[in-house]
Amino acid sequence: MPRIEPLGDPSEGSSLARIMRRRPEIASAWSALSDTVRFTGLLPNDLKEAVRASTAGAIGCDFCASIGDGPPSAPDKRTSLAIAVARLIAEDHGSVDEKTFAVLREEFSEEEIVELLALICIVCVGGQTFGSVTGVEAATEEEAEGYRRNKARRIAEVSP
Repeated sequence: MPRIEPLGDPSEGSSLARIMRRRPEIASAWSALSDTVRFTGLLPNDLKEAVRASTAGAIGCDFCASIGDGPPSAPDKRTSLAIAVARLIAEDHGSVDEKTFAVLREEFSEEEIVELLALICIVCVGGQTFGSVTGVEAATEEEAEGYRRNKARRIAEVSP
C-alpha cells in the first residue's frame, strides 16, 4: 500500500504519477524533465531504458522494477558501462571519482556523459527513490502496458 494515496482513477495513469499529481506543478515539471532526459539527446533510447531498468530494484522502487523489459541480457560495451556507472551512483555516489570519468571518456563524449549523468540522477535515482520512499507498489499489467505505449509514443515523437 502506498504511503501517500494516489489521486484519481487507476486508468488516469500510474500510481507514481497520481501521487505526484498532489502537487501538479511539480508533476508537470518532473514529467517534462524526465521526458527530456529519457527521450531526447545523443544517447540511444535502448541504452537509456537499460540504465533505468538496471537501478530500479537496487533502489527499491517496486513500480519502476516492474515496468519495461528489464536490463538487456547481453548489452554492448557502452550500455554495460552506462549500467555499471548507474549502479555505482545508486549504491554510493560518493565513490564516483576521476577513474570513473576516465573510463567513461573512453566510450562517451563529454556531452554524452552529461546526458547519462542527468538520466541517472533525475530518473534512476530521483524518480526511483521517490517511488521507493512513497511505497509505490509494482505496476499492474494496465500500468505496465501504459508505460510501454507512452515510451513508444514519446520515442516516435522525437525521432527524425
